[in-house]
Amino acid sequence: MRPLLFCVLGLLLCLSPRLMGEEKFMAPKGSDAAAGSHDHPWKTFAHALPLLKAGDTLIIQAGRYRERLVLENGGTEDGGYITLQGQPGAVISGEGVTGKNLILIENKSYVKIIGLELTASKGIRDGSAIRVTGHGSHIELRNNRIHEIRGKDAMGITVYGTSPSRPLERIIIDGNEIYDCDPARSEALTLNGNITDFEVTNNLVHDVNNIGIDLIGGEVSICSDATKVARNGICKGNKVWRCRSNYEGGYAAGIYVDGGKDIVVEGNIVSECDLGLEIGAENKAVVSSGITVKNNILFHNDKAGIVFGGFDKTAGRVQQCKIIDNTCYQNNRHKKDQNGELWIQFASGNEVSGNTFVSNGESPIVQVDAGGTMGNTLSNNRYYSPVGHAEAPFMWRDKDIEGFAAWQRVSAQDADSVFGAVEVALPVMGSVK
Repeated sequence: MRPLLFCVLGLLLCLSPRLMGEEKFMAPKGSDAAAGSHDHPWKTFAHALPLLKAGDTLIIQAGRYRERLVLENGGTEDGGYITLQGQPGAVISGEGVTGKNLILIENKSYVKIIGLELTASKGIRDGSAIRVTGHGSHIELRNNRIHEIRGKDAMGITVYGTSPSRPLERIIIDGNEIYDCDPARSEALTLNGNITDFEVTNNLVHDVNNIGIDLIGGEVSICSDATKVARNGICKGNKVWRCRSNYEGGYAAGIYVDGGKDIVVEGNIVSECDLGLEIGAENKAVVSSGITVKNNILFHNDKAGIVFGGFDKTAGRVQQCKIIDNTCYQNNRHKKDQNGELWIQFASGNEVSGNTFVSNGESPIVQVDAGGTMGNTLSNNRYYSPVGHAEAPFMWRDKDIEGFAAWQRVSAQDADSVFGAVEVALPVMGSVK
């Protein structure tokens, strides 16, 4: 019986030769007239990409490719992913090539982009190193290195769910590095619009001129249905540093949830940004809700550690979110504009508990703005300022409060919280690889 079984399996494999896909190869000195094999690689993406089918992997050998890529085909659930796999030293360069995006994936599913260096895209206006747009599912962007994307709104990775009826879903963005880019007035790594079930994990984002990582909803310029927002995702294990805005006084967060819903922001480290981590809602009538911010470390940021709430009465609101077990350490480095380790704006029904807030004594440990702040609960937190228990500065609804006991009394918050010295082990952030 065993020989017959092997014959049947062999026949099935012969009848389904694409079940496992094929490996194809590219090299700078290849030829589009070649077979696309290891020994006879192709030369250009314009030739190679239309030939890829579900399950295929395009191995991109070391060298510099001056070309912009548009994914002609996607994979399928049955056939598998189309994968672009860069070998060490494989560089996609925008030098001398017109266009906004180095890689564009539009209305595709089952695509992986792995291990590429993307760089030298100059004079960009609203473009990205990698842009995913439209609708689709199962997109993975892993271990890519992105830098020198220059211009205005010159971004690293952008995922735009533009279809109001069909989401972009099951998106994984993991292990990428984005630096030395000009995303202002946009973001270095952003998910915006009708996007669900995503993972943004283990990325390094640094040295950019606006927000580092942004998870957005409510921008009708991206998705006409403002209720379809970035949702049901995680943002975990990322390191973000030196993300500072170059306009309007500088209020770029290292990590920002703007109008998103039901997102866990966990275990990230943010340093030397304008703001550490922010939950907001910039667009009127939009509500950020169900956001859990936990076990993050925010240190040595310029103006605030954790911020939540709409920025004024004309903006949206933040409701029913949890800020738990985070560490904020001396996030008041700016000489003139300091807003505390915790800054609460227009927000209601949120929980702040189990956090450690350590100030350098020059600004409020907690700043609570005046209007629109109601029903938030602060409990079981630890506070410290070198000026001491009796003189530690707080601000409650735009009024200065001196001393921790006065803060507890005036705010009617933090009855079970404590004030005292605490040791904080600060992580090392690193630099360009």
